[in-house]
Amino acid sequence: MIFQSFLLGNLVSLCMKIINSVVVVGLYYRFLNTFSIGPSYLFLFRALVMEEGTEKKVSATTGFITG
Repeated sequence: MIFQSFLLGNLVSLCMKIINSVVVVGLYYRFLNTFSIGPSYLFLFRALVMEEGTEKKVSATTGFITG
């Protein structure tokens, strides 16, 4: 009985370590992707919010898509 609870505790601990490391790595790469498209995304957001001419919206959207 003690061995089963010890084994279950180790298994749960191992699963938690794996899940936590995957979450941390995922967040790290998410932030890298967010910062890599930052300027084009800001131009797109500004064009959509400020409601400027359609030419600026098209150019901002094209710049966002091409990266």
